[in-house]
Amino acid sequence: MRKKRVTIKDIAKTLGVSHSTVSRALSRNKSHMVSEETRRLVEQIAEEFSYRPNLLAKGFATGKTGTLGLLACECYQEQAGAQIESFLRAADERNYRLLVGMSAEWDASSSKGDQATQIEQFISRGIDGLLVQTIGDVGEPERILAAVDGRVPVVTFYYPARGFPGVVLDFAAGFYRATEHLIALGHKRIGFLGENWKGPGQDASRGRGYFNAMDEYGLHPERLAVGRQETESGYRLSREVRDRYSALVCCSDYTAIGVYRGLGESGIRVPEDVAIVGCGDSDVSAFVTPALTTQSTPTEGIARAAMDLMLKIIEGQEVVCQIVLTPGLIVRESCGSAITDPSGTPM
Repeated sequence: MRKKRVTIKDIAKTLGVSHSTVSRALSRNKSHMVSEETRRLVEQIAEEFSYRPNLLAKGFATGKTGTLGLLACECYQEQAGAQIESFLRAADERNYRLLVGMSAEWDASSSKGDQATQIEQFISRGIDGLLVQTIGDVGEPERILAAVDGRVPVVTFYYPARGFPGVVLDFAAGFYRATEHLIALGHKRIGFLGENWKGPGQDASRGRGYFNAMDEYGLHPERLAVGRQETESGYRLSREVRDRYSALVCCSDYTAIGVYRGLGESGIRVPEDVAIVGCGDSDVSAFVTPALTTQSTPTEGIARAAMDLMLKIIEGQEVVCQIVLTPGLIVRESCGSAITDPSGTPM
């Protein structure tokens, strides 16, 4: 037999107080409106009765549930977990709770259907707003707009979605800076391991930053395509590096670590023979040998900025359309210093 759900009215009846008094005592924002003794009694009875708030009922009564949806499009790399954890902390600091949904796949073709389906599921649970990690494909803004249909406010993050307020991570600026750092060290033959720099997709912006730096300094950009299994792909591509490049800009730390292994097996030294820069600042990047120069994602900054935008919208305030943040460059041992050939000419 299903156990009857305990309500605020049950607690109020037990204590002989109004249900509004119980509601205030259990509210983070309104508990100061009742005496300390009353608050403690209410919390004690609520614990004894195993009371849990009915968010949907609260939503019907107040128009708000204190719950937001967070739709992420990746889950297999540690950076994704760090980003979600940052959102959980930012929401808790603002007295909100998050419902988190993730796609098991990490590319535009497989995530398009998931986006619309999960948005519908989130809205059916009575959320006050939706935070969406964008994929970056051309039709994404229209897809989100159709799925939401104006029912809840939306804030996006990572890639820009036309018509929605959001937090944009400027990968192009980050990869430009990483490439320019290698150029400043004297490198000219710099290769890029990643997706093509043409098009609006999620990895194109990374390659675009590399391409723009190479083009601006009058150098020839070259790309080696990285497969879905980035570490294995980096390992395989390392065979094509000998005598071809003096430096590599990798789309992720995982690709760079695969390259490390392959180069080592071929007798090629990092950074003496080939300098390497990754992206992601994964936990292991500081502990490989040599320590990997990488780009860090401002996960805390993204979460706080997105949450602040969302709360302003919920409160009826005007918001800026996009907030742009840039990955930070963490310089470690793998990029080395200016490297010259025996004649003294920069490589």
